[in-house]
Amino acid sequence: MNAATTAITADNIGEDTHAAAARINRLHREVRRLCAESREKLDDALAAAWHAGKLLAEQRQHLRQTSGRGEWRVWLEASFAGGRSTAYRYMKLAREISDPETLRGLSLRQAYFRLGIATEPKNSAQQIHPVQMLPEPVVLAQKLLRLLRKQQKLSDGCMTDLAVLYRQLRVIFERTTAT
Repeated sequence: MNAATTAITADNIGEDTHAAAARINRLHREVRRLCAESREKLDDALAAAWHAGKLLAEQRQHLRQTSGRGEWRVWLEASFAGGRSTAYRYMKLAREISDPETLRGLSLRQAYFRLGIATEPKNSAQQIHPVQMLPEPVVLAQKLLRLLRKQQKLSDGCMTDLAVLYRQLRVIFERTTAT
C-alpha cells in the first residue's frame, strides 16, 4: 500500500464517518419523535378508556333504573364493540381514578396492573413487564375521593382542599415513579 492510496483511504473514511454520523443523528431524531408520539398515543388511549368507562357506567345505571338489571348485559352485547371484560375494565378504571392524568405515560395494561384491575395476557408466551404499584398515599387518596363522592358529602370548600391534596400527592407520585 503506497502513500497515495493511504491518503485516499483516509479521506474516504472521513467522508464515510460524516455520512454515517449524519444518518445516525437523523435516525436518533426519528426515534425521539416516534417515542414522543408513542407517549402521546398512550395517554390518548388511557383517556379514551377512562371516558368510555364513565359513559359505560352511566349507561349501565340508566338501564338498571329504566329497564332492570338484565338489560345491561343485553345492551352491552348488542351495542358495545368490545367484550364484556373490556367494558368492566374500562368502568373500573373510571371508578378507580378521578383523572386519567394521574397515570400519564402508562399503557392500559400498566395502568390496570397498578390499579389492581385483572387482565389476562394476550397469549401464554407474552411476558408482562413489571410495573411499580401506585404509592400508598395516592391509592388511599383515590379511595377517599371515591368514598366521599359516593356519599355526596363534598362541599365546594372541601373540593378546593382536595384539589390541593391531589396536587401534593401527584408530586409524591411523580417523585416515587421517577426513582
